[in-house]
Amino acid sequence: MIERFVILLCITAAPALAEDWRPYANARFGYAVDLPANFTIANEADNGDGMTLKSVDGTAELRVFGTNRMEDSFAAEIKGRIEMNKQDGWQISYSKPSKTWASYSGTRKDRILYVRAVALCQDATGYLMLEYPKAALKAYDPVVQHLVKTLAASSRCQ
Repeated sequence: MIERFVILLCITAAPALAEDWRPYANARFGYAVDLPANFTIANEADNGDGMTLKSVDGTAELRVFGTNRMEDSFAAEIKGRIEMNKQDGWQISYSKPSKTWASYSGTRKDRILYVRAVALCQDATGYLMLEYPKAALKAYDPVVQHLVKTLAASSRCQ
């Protein structure tokens, strides 16, 4: 019964998320993204890389961060990140890379992982990773769409 209530809460609360956003810009890595207004900050990186946010009901987690590329190219970086997620038990079922951005998603048990990455200046990459219950897929679709639309490099390379 409690599980049904949590699922219902996720389904009814998430569409409201799509309407209320707050801008976030990361000065260290030069990326920006709109964050759902009713996700609360759970943790901020001491070094300024980014932050982890939680949904009000605690069932979804959003991580936004920048990182220096560990691989020779953006494509190799994304491939390595996908492999890392697979090693963590995620079944990656969707992957769409380009020269300057990439998206992929997958499932693990009753959870969905959606990742969007953008190439940044000086061999850096900006990421957003949203993990949420499978039962709330339709409710989180507009959230994912808005996150994808707004994650971008906030400055041009010089």
